[in-house]
Amino acid sequence: MNSVLQSIKGRLFLWIFLFISVLLIVRGTSIYYEVQKDIYDSVKLGLHSKIQILKGLLQEENGQISLEPSEIILGDYSIPRSGHYYKVVLDGNILAVSPSLAGDDFHLASGELESLDEDLGEKVYISTGPANEPIMVVLHDFHILNKDVVIYAARSLEAGNAVINRFIQFIIVTVPVYIAIIAFAGLWIAKRSLKPLKMFYSRIEKITHRTLGERIEIDLQPEEIKGLARSFNGMLDRLQKAFDSEKRLIADASHELKTPLSVIKTRCDILLQKDRSVEEYTRSLHIIKSTSDTMRRLIDDMLSLARLDSGVLSSADFTTIPLNDCLKQSVKLAEVLAEKGGINIQTSLAEDVYVSGNLNTLTEAFLNIIENAIKYNRPGGSVNIAVSKKGGRVGIRIEDNGTGIEKNDKEKIFDRFYRGRASRNMEGTGLGLSIASAIIKAHSGEINVRSEVSKGSCFDIILPI
Repeated sequence: MNSVLQSIKGRLFLWIFLFISVLLIVRGTSIYYEVQKDIYDSVKLGLHSKIQILKGLLQEENGQISLEPSEIILGDYSIPRSGHYYKVVLDGNILAVSPSLAGDDFHLASGELESLDEDLGEKVYISTGPANEPIMVVLHDFHILNKDVVIYAARSLEAGNAVINRFIQFIIVTVPVYIAIIAFAGLWIAKRSLKPLKMFYSRIEKITHRTLGERIEIDLQPEEIKGLARSFNGMLDRLQKAFDSEKRLIADASHELKTPLSVIKTRCDILLQKDRSVEEYTRSLHIIKSTSDTMRRLIDDMLSLARLDSGVLSSADFTTIPLNDCLKQSVKLAEVLAEKGGINIQTSLAEDVYVSGNLNTLTEAFLNIIENAIKYNRPGGSVNIAVSKKGGRVGIRIEDNGTGIEKNDKEKIFDRFYRGRASRNMEGTGLGLSIASAIIKAHSGEINVRSEVSKGSCFDIILPI
């Protein structure tokens, strides 16, 4: 049963089965009561007409009331226990009685009161007749010549009940058949309706890491599945982009690590060829150490990117932090590098600016951009850092008057391991701006660059307050 409920097809079948079952049962019950009401109303109308006839046959002569029954004792009313009865009572005494009741001391109004019509002065009873048959009795009382007159007219319900019973038997037989037919039709419809979905996931199963370039043909799908196909294709796009990025990262990392490893190996091979002087050993060890430091920075940057890609920087873990503290810490960490190049760092910070984020990662992002502005600056140049509020956002501008960025390089400077022509001989890993961009975006921010060759670059960062 659980497997059926866990299946869409099974749930559709059960819902159709339950809906049709309830619908047919409710409709069958409704028709049953409608048929019974129509039959009883027909009998009631006939009895009402009979009472009116009996009432019209009452005659008054010399202050006496009599009934001439010769016109109505024919037919079923003349046959004993025929199921058609009448009785006329005058001041408690029987004035007339149908031959069908002759010899029976039977009270016609002894049953259950079904309805009362005060305007017509009629009461309707469901009772049991002289032959133990179900009957309907209509009682009409009125006054004539200050005398109480009560007319009873009754008729057997056996024929009507027989029709109702046949209808019940019909319902009992046909409703389950209809339910079964419609349920299996619903199962067939469910199978046909879900066939495109089956074809859809069969198509999905064929897509592997080797065939990530394949996509679901959206136009060929039913309207209900187009949204799912579009979402799935979007997921494949993101997966392919992630795989491509991973492949590119591995390839770039291998390439970047290959050069320093070659330097270290070459130095070691030279030192091991023959005995060297202390000065030669010292010089080679310095080269190996410098190369190792480059490798360490590269690995650290790669780990930072990997953590950012994994979503470790989540807004759920952000706290309210003072933006000035991030920038001051970044400037302090960059001072040593700035002093070596004779670069002057100037700041113009706004007071009481707080952002939601991670203090350490934002400091790292600003530091990477500031170090980039120092490295590609001219001797004795400057780096200006300014903060300004803009509505519900804060803008940070980091501007230098260095070498600038060529137009062809400007669109790629945030790509991983990308290094422009002017920076290929400079020390660095090519990951600093990529890390900065990823951190800013993780904080729901934006980063843009404006640059002009030989005049400098300006990085504009916008963060929500």
